[in-house]
Amino acid sequence: MNKAIRLFEREWRAIFRNRTILLVMLVVPFMYFTLFGFLYEQKKVMELPTVIVDSDQTELSRELIRAFDFDQSFAVTALVGSEAEAVKLIDEGGAQVAVLIPAGLEQQVKAGRETEVLTIIDGSNLMISNTAVRAANTVIKSVSAGVTLKKLEASGQWGDEGKNVYTGIDYRYRVLYNPTFSYLSFMVFGLGGTVLQQTLFLGVALAVAREKDAGTWQETLAAHTFWQLAAGKLLPYLLIATFNLVFTFAILLKGFAVPYYGNPLHLLLVGTLFHAAVLGIGFAISFYAKDQLQATQTAMLIAVPSFMLSGFTWPLASMPAGIAAIGKSLPLTYFLHAVREILTKGHGLSAVRVDALVLLLMTLLGLFAAYLIYLRKTAAAGVRTAETSGTV
Repeated sequence: MNKAIRLFEREWRAIFRNRTILLVMLVVPFMYFTLFGFLYEQKKVMELPTVIVDSDQTELSRELIRAFDFDQSFAVTALVGSEAEAVKLIDEGGAQVAVLIPAGLEQQVKAGRETEVLTIIDGSNLMISNTAVRAANTVIKSVSAGVTLKKLEASGQWGDEGKNVYTGIDYRYRVLYNPTFSYLSFMVFGLGGTVLQQTLFLGVALAVAREKDAGTWQETLAAHTFWQLAAGKLLPYLLIATFNLVFTFAILLKGFAVPYYGNPLHLLLVGTLFHAAVLGIGFAISFYAKDQLQATQTAMLIAVPSFMLSGFTWPLASMPAGIAAIGKSLPLTYFLHAVREILTKGHGLSAVRVDALVLLLMTLLGLFAAYLIYLRKTAAAGVRTAETSGTV
């Protein structure tokens, strides 16, 4: 028992002497929980961009539009002339919900005949589609109940007699891209991309730090230029990452029969840029870190919250501006957006042009940061060599 107590005391002192472990154990949980609290501070998805097709042009249709705009879940951004135009806006990302008000709505209601209002919803994000379906049903039923009450008051009929003046505005919806609300189609791409990023971050972050621990880094640094180091260190990881991307997505698309509508070769191209961005950032981390432990911890600090900050589940528009800015600085955000555009929506490379350019920029910035650290390290090594020669 005394041995266990002594071991406990020794380990306890070691934790508080090691600043890195102390940071991970005490500061990181507080930081992440604070981050997640701010992330979901809005509590629900709100202000979904909504377009209206008003084919009725009556007071009742205008009342419906006002009701949608008043509801916190929707933000009416435009009135369009046709269903095709509304669907095009959803497909291009200009709207997430379209409300189609049919011609003759008010006339049907006055005649006591049932009619319906249709919503078309972007189903590529289940968080958005579930919110839109529930909220739209509430809005339409509320307007329908209000019209019924007005008719009852005007006719003075209540109870069983009131059934004759009941106004039925039915709610119908059509969900694009994921009409069955499948969590397999929704979540698996995001989780798969997250795993690919974490494993690649971990591998490349150790590329240089491993040699530092082994004591061979200074020799390697002196024998190679920066671009030789980059090519020699990063290409093996790029090849492995490319194999993982092809293999894992083949399992998802073919093995588990996850529906997809775009060209997988387009995904491979964007995936290569994603890998390059992760490699560039990870290479800079590996240059900066003093050992493998620090490199691993730094890489994981970036990788762990990436999925929640990527906007893949909780929309970036529903995040506080500061949190959204962090999300937009992560490679996974742009890769998962590209996956959604290509595989879920069936779009081509033109739809992911911005994602590709941002990933390329991240690659260049990561390599530039690594190059600056390289220059500093080689300069410091030159100074030490000169001092040693002078001493001798």
